[in-house]
Amino acid sequence: MTFFIIAVFCYTFMQFIETVSFGSRVAGKLVNRLSLGTTLQNSIYVTSRLFLPPLLLSLSFLIESSLDIQSFILTSMTLIIAALLTSLLVLINFNYFQLLFQRLFQQYEFNSIPIAITKVFFGKKNKLNLVHLEAIPRIRSLSLKKILTSTGAYFFLSTGFLIAFGLAILIPEYRMTVSQSASAFHGIGALTLALYIDPMISRSLDIELQDSKWLENIYAIFVGRLLAYLLALIMFLGLYLYT
Repeated sequence: MTFFIIAVFCYTFMQFIETVSFGSRVAGKLVNRLSLGTTLQNSIYVTSRLFLPPLLLSLSFLIESSLDIQSFILTSMTLIIAALLTSLLVLINFNYFQLLFQRLFQQYEFNSIPIAITKVFFGKKNKLNLVHLEAIPRIRSLSLKKILTSTGAYFFLSTGFLIAFGLAILIPEYRMTVSQSASAFHGIGALTLALYIDPMISRSLDIELQDSKWLENIYAIFVGRLLAYLLALIMFLGLYLYT
């Protein structure tokens, strides 16, 4: 039970931090500090990887403890539901999170990043000139191509190692070999993210502020991420019912 809780905690926080990091680039766009916003997003993304080793170790221990495939599928579904709910929370309150990054930018002018983060959450709340997001784009205005591309990328990024560990349970004779396929699944998503999604966002943020297309692209990526979780949940639910 302890390792299950560790897995849920690490996976949820890792996905949550990744999703929140988008607020850094949006805040950078709104206050004309794109370089700082992009740098902070990359730093936060790398920091979220700190949760990956304990997550993988916990899942590995559960598998080595003779976890059956149905129990593993239920574990995977729990992880995905938790990530889906936290990502949905970020999307609903996205303006709040990007405002936090604007405060972080201002604190960073006089402090290091760790101290700036501490002051943002625990320091004195001064009245600052912050830029709020405009009206949220409608779903119909979002690019279907970008939503589907984001869905595919984040499906492999968020579930690649779950699929690999599931295969390791089904093929115990080649458990070590099959578990390494996580890199292949993750690589598909990472390649799509690096060659299409990330450059698209950067190019979109470089255009004039008056053009709302950049915000539509950000929300298209968000919606695609949520759909990736739903797709993974449906897949694991189907496998659970089938097995």
